[in-house]
Amino acid sequence: MEKKITAQLIFEMLGRPASHLEETMNQFLNKIGEERGVKVLTKKINEPKKIEDTKQELFTTFSETEMEFDNLNELFRIVFSFMPSHIEILSPSGIEIKNFELNEILNELVIKLHKYDEIAKNLMIERGILAKQIEELKQDSGVVKNDKAIKKIKKNKKPKKKQKRNN
Repeated sequence: MEKKITAQLIFEMLGRPASHLEETMNQFLNKIGEERGVKVLTKKINEPKKIEDTKQELFTTFSETEMEFDNLNELFRIVFSFMPSHIEILSPSGIEIKNFELNEILNELVIKLHKYDEIAKNLMIERGILAKQIEELKQDSGVVKNDKAIKKIKKNKKPKKKQKRNN
């Protein structure tokens, strides 16, 4: 694989204020351009738009960026590291890849997936610990609620009918 790869990548960003969002997107693209094996050819940062129907004043923007990569491995590295929302390879029209190159790319993917899996598992464990601590605090403070028992009581409880008195 000796040919360089040219691709268009779209990156999205959410935040506030709008002026900060544009500046941050520009810094983000400059950081990618400093990566080895990557050259930013063109970049267009779209004007931030306010997101409607949110309690906070949030803005969103996106950039359309054309980049040149020394090889397919560099493209995948950038994709895994910076997670664009869209990728379109512009050239070459076809890519030949050797087994060892594909192995390298797939191993990078597996490493990243294992890291995400580890993070997800740790979060689930921490969530379980926090839920247990909350239950213990409820019991210690006397605010114990048995949701099933409460629902059952409410379900079985019938309103009392007023009886008419015969005078």
